Amino acid sequence: MSNRVFVWIGHMGLGDRIRLVLERYGDRITDVSIFGWSVMRTGQLVETFDPAQLDEYRQRWPHLRFWLCFRNMDGPDAAEVGPRAIFDALRDSAAARARLADEVERIFGEFSWLHGVDIDLESGGDGRSEESEAIFQAVADRAHALGRQCSAALPPLTVSGSVGGENWVRYRQLGEILDCMEIMSYDFAWAGSAPGPISPGFWMRDVFDWVTSQVNPRKVFMGLPLYAYYWRLHATPQELGNPWRGLSGTYYSFWQQFTGATDWYDPGVQPRAGWLTYRDHDDGQSLWGFLHAYDWLQPQHTEESFGIQTDWFSGKHYAVRYGLPAGSPQWAIADNGPGDARALYSMRADPIIDVNGVETGPYSGRFTLTLEMLQRDAVAATIIDDYATSAQQLSAIYTQPDGDGSWSHWAQGAGSTVRQYRGQGRLEFNNDFSAQSLYVQARFQLTRAGTFTVYSQGVRAEMTNAGTIRLYNGQTLIGTANVGARAADTTLRSPALNVLALRVRENSARVYFSNAETQVPMVLEITGITPTGGPTGYSTNVPAWIDHTYLGHGWWYQPREAVEVTLDGQTRVMGRIPRHGVTWHPTLNMFRPDDDVNEPETHDPDHWRDYSRLDWTYLHWRDAPFQLGRDQQLRIIPLDHDVWWGRIIAFDYEGGFIAYCNDAQSVAHWRARAENDWNLAGIAMWSLGQEDVRLWEILHGGELPPDTKRLDQ
Repeated sequence: MSNRVFVWIGHMGLGDRIRLVLERYGDRITDVSIFGWSVMRTGQLVETFDPAQLDEYRQRWPHLRFWLCFRNMDGPDAAEVGPRAIFDALRDSAAARARLADEVERIFGEFSWLHGVDIDLESGGDGRSEESEAIFQAVADRAHALGRQCSAALPPLTVSGSVGGENWVRYRQLGEILDCMEIMSYDFAWAGSAPGPISPGFWMRDVFDWVTSQVNPRKVFMGLPLYAYYWRLHATPQELGNPWRGLSGTYYSFWQQFTGATDWYDPGVQPRAGWLTYRDHDDGQSLWGFLHAYDWLQPQHTEESFGIQTDWFSGKHYAVRYGLPAGSPQWAIADNGPGDARALYSMRADPIIDVNGVETGPYSGRFTLTLEMLQRDAVAATIIDDYATSAQQLSAIYTQPDGDGSWSHWAQGAGSTVRQYRGQGRLEFNNDFSAQSLYVQARFQLTRAGTFTVYSQGVRAEMTNAGTIRLYNGQTLIGTANVGARAADTTLRSPALNVLALRVRENSARVYFSNAETQVPMVLEITGITPTGGPTGYSTNVPAWIDHTYLGHGWWYQPREAVEVTLDGQTRVMGRIPRHGVTWHPTLNMFRPDDDVNEPETHDPDHWRDYSRLDWTYLHWRDAPFQLGRDQQLRIIPLDHDVWWGRIIAFDYEGGFIAYCNDAQSVAHWRARAENDWNLAGIAMWSLGQEDVRLWEILHGGELPPDTKRLDQ
């Protein structure tokens, strides 16, 4: 097993449970990082916790390594200007970095028993990697000169970057500076996100595959959460009066809720009852469960379905009706209305047994039906949606006007879904659109420094690997933007992926850019132009790989947001985004803005937060007509294509929750994975005092006897 167990203390004081663990189980811990100091913009360190409180535990466990840990997330400056301003001040000032090194030396002199310094700098944003590394270098150099070590708590990244936006981190360079690093691989789901495992298995694999490809694994600690999150799902955040659904808690708060030992609300508002918990079926092994849910179904648990597909992505099941990839006849708008697609479910909101042994239901007898959904932006009404389908598609849909036939179809292997069009020069749609308004998009990567262009009706948008976007009307430059330098390489599905799109109408041109298709925001908007006519397509002056092309109408949009739900003869549309200034097509499921505006400008501003776009959200049918103890049929018709739905839940009208928690078993699971899969130095647990104390028996190497008691508080 990985022989080091790293914990953090100090930010919550020394409560009874922390003292209990340090007293009884110090032999199972190797490293203790003391959150005792906050860093200021000047580099000064302000003490927030007196390390002398740990003297008795140092004497009891002389093997423990204690670390001086400073952070930019609290303290006077953090309260005044925020952690990012502190980070930037240290990046910008050599004097501040020098003072920080002096302060570290001062504290080592005051507490000579400290093993090293542990740096926790967060909220660094994107870029400025070299300036960030200068801070770590200054501190590490001073620590090493004094015979101490330097460690850091670092954000979790995969090959494609950080889910939290901490893209200043470069593991390879930091690994050359530091003696060890704790990767904070938790809060993939957090209080402000959609519910889910705090450290899901698919993500943990990606994180540690990436970090160990950059750094010696024996320098790396796997960060593990010891806590729980609860998300309130029975109402929208607006109805809850809070921008976030989530609340955090300890393992014991999780245990108390699911045993019915405590209430979320005042006594009597909801029955106190034990509720089922489940073990995450991905290999994250975390516990999860619903509170005050009287029935729930996974999306694939249909009694009958037609035109619906179910699948699994990033640890979640979903159901969806996909849109047509092309219109009929060819080059017409695809009919992406619901047709006969439907899914039928059987639900039964059964009574529960409360802690007094009494059969009971919702407090007021009322229910909320909650539907887990992932909505997407409305898309330009589909003409062609092509994931580099085949060589036959390449020859049928496109022309290569340069005449050299350089564009060809490539697949990773027989039956592979990883497919691309690879080539150089022009690749155009094989149709004369005359003066039709169009939207044209490509997801691509450049294999070396060069320019990629999207064009239609004599208007073209060029993007260089330096991140410069230029918009031309004929030969006239009419607009520029910069989206930051883009990688150009031949690593398949690397961070070099780009999404570039152009919408041309009779009097306007708009350019859109992103590094992923989940959301492609507008970066340029020009009105008062005169399209000159001409072909629609793509060109590049260096070899490029395209794995998705999309051609849509320039005015008409197809929504990807709503379903129709029927229960007990009553019907409700869930997920439709309120819009103003639009006209809906009389027969096809699409709309167009009445004026020449970008589609998001038609959204009702009072409802924008209802829209998930990139993350799972929860839509609610308040007072849904469930009847306690009765089998009822529920039907879902996907009004729009490409909208996903997940779990379907019958909640108590007064309140319903989902909770996820890492317990002793999940921590033990990942400790074994840290050693056996990646040969890491050990695990780092956030944070002491929040855990299931039985964890320390498991870390001793034994199994818990079946009658082991939990602490109730």
